[in-house]
Amino acid sequence: MDKKKVSVQIEGRSYAIITTEDKSYVKKVAEEVTERIRKAAQSGRNLDTRDCAVLAALDLCDDRNKADRKNRDVVDKADQIIRRSGELAAQCKEYKEKLASAINENTALTKRVKALEEQLRVTIRENEALKKNADTKPIENQKKFEQTVRDKKTEKLMGYVPMRQYSLFEEKDGKSDTNNE
Repeated sequence: MDKKKVSVQIEGRSYAIITTEDKSYVKKVAEEVTERIRKAAQSGRNLDTRDCAVLAALDLCDDRNKADRKNRDVVDKADQIIRRSGELAAQCKEYKEKLASAINENTALTKRVKALEEQLRVTIRENEALKKNADTKPIENQKKFEQTVRDKKTEKLMGYVPMRQYSLFEEKDGKSDTNNE
């Protein structure tokens, strides 16, 4: 950058400043110094211009030191935030990996559940078919048994004696007599 000479007026005296800054910036700084000197002069004490300039310089240095301290505090906080954000980014990455793993496990479990549900449906259908077949046979057998019991009771009540009817044409061994003739 190019150095240049800028002339400013502070409390009636002219000063030549050699700087790389813009002329308007240097004039603004000079106006601020003048304002601070006037403020020190209005403090109510009987001070000459030199004393007021020293007080203004002390005031400016105090402001700068406080700004530097505040700047350091802000930088320290920013460093803490950056470190914490790094830690949080690492945690976030870890949680993303855990989430991906959980999603994969959930997907596998969902598929397994669907397979088991289908297997359960098949088993329920098979069970219902077996129950239907099992239920009808005992009922039929029960009905036959009950009919047989009723028939036997009826026979006893009526004094039924089982008889066999024989044909005159049958022989004792079950052959007919017509073949022998």
